[in-house]
Order: sequence, then C-alpha cells, then structure tokens
Amino acid sequence: MGEIASSGVPDINTSRRANYARYVFWIMTIIGMLDYLDRYIFIGAADVIGKELHFNLSGIGYITSAFLVVLTLSAIPLGAWADRGSRKNIVALCVAIWSATTSLTALAINFGTLFLSRMILGIGQAGYFPAGTALLSDYYSREKRSRIMSWWSAGQLFGILGGYFIGGAVAGLYFGSWRLAFLITGIPGLVLAYLMWRVREPRRNEADEEAETSLAEVLKEPEVIEAEERTHTFVVPRGVFSQFFALLRVRTMVVLIVMQIFAFFVTGVSTTFLPTYMQQKDTFGLSSGLAGLYSGGIIVLAGVAGTIVGGYMADYLNRRHRGARVLVCGIGFLIGAPSFACAVLFHNLAVFTIFFITSAFLLTIYNGPCTAATQDVAPSMLRASAVAISLLIAHLFGDAFAPSIVGVIATALDPTHGMHFLTDTAGHDLSLALLFTGTPALLIAGLVGIFGSRWMAADVTAAANADRLMKEAQA
Repeated sequence: MGEIASSGVPDINTSRRANYARYVFWIMTIIGMLDYLDRYIFIGAADVIGKELHFNLSGIGYITSAFLVVLTLSAIPLGAWADRGSRKNIVALCVAIWSATTSLTALAINFGTLFLSRMILGIGQAGYFPAGTALLSDYYSREKRSRIMSWWSAGQLFGILGGYFIGGAVAGLYFGSWRLAFLITGIPGLVLAYLMWRVREPRRNEADEEAETSLAEVLKEPEVIEAEERTHTFVVPRGVFSQFFALLRVRTMVVLIVMQIFAFFVTGVSTTFLPTYMQQKDTFGLSSGLAGLYSGGIIVLAGVAGTIVGGYMADYLNRRHRGARVLVCGIGFLIGAPSFACAVLFHNLAVFTIFFITSAFLLTIYNGPCTAATQDVAPSMLRASAVAISLLIAHLFGDAFAPSIVGVIATALDPTHGMHFLTDTAGHDLSLALLFTGTPALLIAGLVGIFGSRWMAADVTAAANADRLMKEAQA
C-alpha cells in the first residue's frame, strides 16, 4: 500500500497517503506514551518500593542509571540495524521486549532483581526511538518535521503522567501492591507491537522526495542548484563505524549532542526525583498517589505546551533562518536556568508550582526541533544511526549517571547518613543537589545552542546533496 509506481506517479492519491501517515503517527504516539509510562511507573512508586525492598535515594538513582546505561549502549547496534533493515519491524520487536519485561518486573523480590529487570527494559526501549524517528521522517517532509516530532514527543509526556500516577497510586494501596502496576501496564504493548508490525515500511527519504516533486510540478520548472551548494556534500562511507564518525564530523550534530548532554542531565534528575521530592515532609509532604498525580500533571500541562509551541515556532522561524531549530532550543534552556533555580529554592507549593511550570515549559521546547534538526542534517540512509549516536553520547554523558550522581550528593548532604530518606525529610538535601548541578547545566546548554545554530544551514545542504547524489547513482 502506498508504493510509488515505476513511472514516478503515486499509485494512491495524496489524501490517502496523508491519512495513512496519520495512522502510523498515532500508533507511534501511543507507543511513545507507553514507552514513558513503563519507564516512569517505577519512579512513581520508587519511594514505596525503596522502603519495601530496603534501598534509599542512591538506590533509586542506581536503578534509573542502570536502565539508561543499557538503553544508551544498545542504541548503537539497533540504530545501525534500523538503517539497513525494516524500521517498523525493529520498533515492533522492541515494544514486545520492553512490554514483557515490564510485566515480569512484578516478580522482583529484592534490589538486585529489580535492578536487572530495569536493565533489560533498557534493551527493549533502545531500538524504538532511532528506528521510529527515521520511520516518521520518511512519512513527513522536512517542512513540517518539527511539528510532527513535537506532537509525537507530547504523547511521551502523557506517558510520564500515567507512570507517575499509576505507580504512585497503586503502590500506596497496601504492602506489595506496586507489583500490580507493572503487571497491568505491560500488557497493552503486545497489542501495539502487532499493529506496528503490520504497517507499511516507507521508502528511504520518501516524504522529502515527494515534497520536492510536488514543488517542481507547481513551479513547472526544473530545480536549479547553485554550483556552490553542490560542493557542500555529506560523503557517506560504507563501514558502520566510519558512518558514525562521519556523522560526528557534522558540526550541527556535535552542537545538538553537547546541548542534549546538559539538558538530559537536568530533565533526567528532575523526572527521577520529583515524586519523591514532593513526598518529603520538609518540602511539601504529599502522599504517594497525590505526588505522582501532581508531578505528572505539571509535566503534562507545561511540557505539552512547551513541546508544541517549540515545534511550531521552530518550523515558522526556519523559513527565515535555517538555524532556527537549534537556536530555539538554546534560548529555551538559557531562560530556563534561573527559573529552575527558583523552583528548587522555594518550598512554598504555590511558588514552586509557578516556577516549575515555567521551567518545564522552557525545558521541553527543544523536543521537536532537536529531533527534527538531527534528521535534517543527516542523509536519509543514516537517520536512525544519527539518532542512535546522539542517544549514545547524550545519554551516556548526560542523564545515564545523573540520577546516581544527584542521589549520592543528596545522601552525602544528609548529616544522618540516610535517616532523612527513611523519615521522609530529605527534601532540603535534594533541593541543594538539584540546584548545584541543574542550574549550571542549563546555562551551558543554552549558550551552546545559541552560538552553534549558525552551522545548520550548510549542514542541511550537505545532507540534501548526499541524498540527491545517492538517488542519481541509483537511477
């Protein structure tokens, strides 16, 4: 369905292609929501699980880091596979693996078994994002890519809300009730894996090629490419590792990765410790269920708004400034730094809510533009690999160890060596740990994005020329 005939004329009309693209988009969005639900259901229940299985804030950090490290290391081989195989089948397989693992987490009996189950979860979720991003990029052209990626990212935020709330609410019912949350939430993924396996695999660079063809037909004249622009070409080597190193020579890719390293650090520790932070008696003293609902509600309310606004703003400004997608990200992080600092310094719930909503809005502006920019500056045959190498470096040096670092710092700031967590009075310890690490990280991310945006125009041209040369060679 939806293949292109040998004459170059689509065998289905534009409306049907658009409808099918929307169908795939919604499947991917629901999968993205489930991805983050299964990630954050542990975070929502972490305060209760930690006490039942006898570990503290540092233990929560270690388990979260274990998931992120495995996800990061697994992304490279799965991303390379996605650029050579069927992306929709890789997504389906990964969804099935992580859904089964989530259900089996209900059987965890101690810290070690829980640690192991979250590691395996990282393998399942590692291949979904690189393959899924490349898949959607071939259903939607460069012109609207930031918006599509933003809406896709918005679904993930609803998953955080579901994970926080279901994990926190179910864990607070009775001793051991948190196991039900893992068992129930793992089942829907198997249905989505089957639906994903049944979708059509698009041709590489399909959306951009069709958009260029449509534009040429409207103009009724052949596309003219300046000789100077033809000199800016991404040379695609044959070897897998050579391709990864070639991507790292793209200046915009480096800017995006460095920016994400510091941004991931902040978002990683914030989403890991927010429900626990809200439950501490020396901060806000909310119940497990209410803390999960409140934390998830703030992230969804502000995060969806920031994600959508960022996508539309980047697409609009991109018509006037080719580096807008990177610039928008940098501005959001830079302005978000003082807001984040104020959020963790004030322990009045109303004041905290104002500043944290502002911070979440500004920190999520980058979601769509950053993902779209990664796809824009990579040739179509390396788009999954571009996402994979970005995930590897940004997660490994960003949020993979960030929860452990902040957990250790917060525990070290506790003069009672762990009693604050056991008595739910670790709020001030967490505040200082987040302040000392998160604020400077956002300042650096903002400055890198703002000053690095000037290279994107040339890198987009180089990627487009590489696709054009590949098409000419195959003709």
